[in-house]
Amino acid sequence: MFKRNVLLGICLVSACFNATSAEMDPNRDDRFDTKFVYESRVTIDTQRVTVGQSKYGERGIIWITGGEVEGPNIKGKIIPGGGDWQLGRPDGGKDLDARYALLTDDGFTILINNKVTIDYRPTEDNPKNRYARSVLTFDAPLGSPYEWMNRSVFLGTLDRASNFEEDPAVIIRVWELL
Repeated sequence: MFKRNVLLGICLVSACFNATSAEMDPNRDDRFDTKFVYESRVTIDTQRVTVGQSKYGERGIIWITGGEVEGPNIKGKIIPGGGDWQLGRPDGGKDLDARYALLTDDGFTILINNKVTIDYRPTEDNPKNRYARSVLTFDAPLGSPYEWMNRSVFLGTLDRASNFEEDPAVIIRVWELL
């Protein structure tokens, strides 16, 4: 009876340890949670300024002309005058560094830096498959309702608007990494 209880105890401890170990696995796929922050429609000037070839690739600038932002806890307009500094890399990918400002509906100005990596990854189902992911940082006023944006990591996606040819804009969706 004693051996059986000890064996049962060892099995229970082992099962608990394995379950805890699985939850604590630092390499598991579900390690990160996200929370949706906003979707923006950012309008752009289609007249790309071409800087030319640099030691890193072809450089250019797309000017940001305006737009809208809306999410569960934020709403506002993109202030015209920002820019998207682009690098066409020799490997065919692109690095974008967009810097612009958002004026919230309640009167606060938030600076945005959106660093995007674009790569073309054709698949059999989608020969025009495009990978466009970004990391965003925000500079929100201290004491504002948006101060929390200064203290988190944000991830985003970038897509062309469905009516891009008639009204050039990109759709940026943003999530907070929890």
